[in-house]
Amino acid sequence: MRRGQIFWAVAWREVSTVVRTRSYLLLAIGLLAVFAGTLRAGGGLEGGYVPTAVDLLLPLELLVPLVAVALGYRAFGGDNDDRSVLLSYPVSKRSLVAGVFVGRLVGLAGIIGAPLAVVGVVVSWIGGHESRVFATHGGVDSPVLFIRFLALTICFGAVVLAMAMAASVLVRAGRAALAAALAVLVVVVAGGDLLTLAGLSADVIGDDFLGTALAASPNAAYRGLVLETVVGMATDRGAAIDVSAAVAGLAAWLLASLGSIVVSIDRRPLAGLRAGVGELSARVADALDR
Repeated sequence: MRRGQIFWAVAWREVSTVVRTRSYLLLAIGLLAVFAGTLRAGGGLEGGYVPTAVDLLLPLELLVPLVAVALGYRAFGGDNDDRSVLLSYPVSKRSLVAGVFVGRLVGLAGIIGAPLAVVGVVVSWIGGHESRVFATHGGVDSPVLFIRFLALTICFGAVVLAMAMAASVLVRAGRAALAAALAVLVVVVAGGDLLTLAGLSADVIGDDFLGTALAASPNAAYRGLVLETVVGMATDRGAAIDVSAAVAGLAAWLLASLGSIVVSIDRRPLAGLRAGVGELSARVADALDR
């Protein structure tokens, strides 16, 4: 069996798993409901594609990591840990990791992309006249900008998915995997912004370096890219972030996460850390039961 065939077989296995899991369908429906409520409160639908993207940006900064962690934290851990069986077949580690990642990324794109696509169609129906034309210059709303917003959102989700999968490789127990996933969620959602704020308060980060510092956080990099390449294109106001640094930051998180999975998938590194996380998770669960 060729490497390409192995890759597609593993990827299809993961896609089938996502499709068969009804909770993921409910998750997509829930996202659509959240989007509808947010846009109804903010009035972005009537304004056009870019106002809609602005209204959805903050919810997506929270919801995309949540969906990515839900898809990735049990990819190689928990009750579904069958990597020892898979690795007994003539499957390279890179093919296995790439197949699992791509398969779950397809699921993530469907869960997040489908509700956003529905929103885009609704905007094309009820948005203003300027929302129905393609922009040829700055200051004009355009469906192209909303497609760019959707693509950036999926890319952000891919980075967090890889981080969650990397966390799942470090642990096997279900509770420990959940604890590691929650740690990833906290780091992505708030960690980068809090560290940047602390650096500004301590005068460690200057104003000239702020854009680059924000690019090191996946969440801030995603936000900055949306403001720069979507909102900035329509309003002629940019300089929200260093685009090159933001792209490099997201790529670095993605490649580092996938690389760590390939290195660690057939071994048990940081066993003491795993045991400590498992013990801490058990104590937290016991405390909650009391």
